[in-house]
Amino acid sequence: MNSGILLSKKFVERFDAELYQAESGPGLKTTRIIIDVDNDQIIPDDVLNDVKVAFFSNDVRYRRDIFLETLNRAKNLQWLHFFAVGINPKNFPQLLGRDISITNSPGANAEPIALNVLAAILWLGRPFQYWRELQAQHVWDPIHYDDAPPDIAGQTLLIIGLGEIGSRVARYAKSVGMRVIGVRRNVNDIPEGVDELYHNSDLDNLLPSAEWLILACPLNDETEGLISSERLSKLPKGSRIINVSRGPVVDEESLTQKLISGHLGGAYLDVFKEEPLPSTSLLWELPNVIISPHNSAISDKYHERSAERFFENLLRWRKGESLNWIVQ
Repeated sequence: MNSGILLSKKFVERFDAELYQAESGPGLKTTRIIIDVDNDQIIPDDVLNDVKVAFFSNDVRYRRDIFLETLNRAKNLQWLHFFAVGINPKNFPQLLGRDISITNSPGANAEPIALNVLAAILWLGRPFQYWRELQAQHVWDPIHYDDAPPDIAGQTLLIIGLGEIGSRVARYAKSVGMRVIGVRRNVNDIPEGVDELYHNSDLDNLLPSAEWLILACPLNDETEGLISSERLSKLPKGSRIINVSRGPVVDEESLTQKLISGHLGGAYLDVFKEEPLPSTSLLWELPNVIISPHNSAISDKYHERSAERFFENLLRWRKGESLNWIVQ
């Protein structure tokens, strides 16, 4: 049986030379099996029987129905690599119960997302919204020193999740003088930029001192509903929350109400319980909320970084070596 690799047409067109390098040299020989999802291409079952590897590349995400249905018919699939890092196998019922190794691409989206977080801290922490509204009205009305906002330097930022994204956020926050506290399972090694590191079990004790709460954790059974209404209430009045994790990590209804009431001073939200965010959501109307449509990772280098992770693992797979970044 051939060792076929299922790849999207757009991905092959973009990375043909790099793919050739990953396919060359010692190790198992591979054959490309290319699918054009944009034209609803159906690959025959006898061809799919050769597929052992598949790459769920970024261009496939908007036609995932076609790609996943194709994977479902690839009965000899051994390994599936995702372009993204936030992968929950439960969201792909076509793959459950199958003996498939699933890997992802940590770090591929870390830089743009971390920059978005920093930008949101500056936008929410400095009076840009006020100045923007004055500009729209052609009004000159400087803020008086009696009403000056507090310095961002010295404020406490609590990060839940210190993977590639959270760790980069920590370094950026530290660069503007913030006190950075991290929460994760492993507390043996403190990442660069983190002043204090605590175990997940300490979260409730840390929330009352968090002027900024950054959610950068994966969505799983442990983190779903992690930031409940009760935990939002533990945050100090006027604190801000930034979610670049997944919508179900936070109680969205309670978050909305606490933003309306003023208990929370503002938010940057890239992810939501329901996506697209319904047009009826009150979050759209709140002046202290920045919304991006699950788009914080957008970057012209994202494709390249996720492809690099796939190529690295493809070389390992061809040589019979263990794969990196295993999710399942």
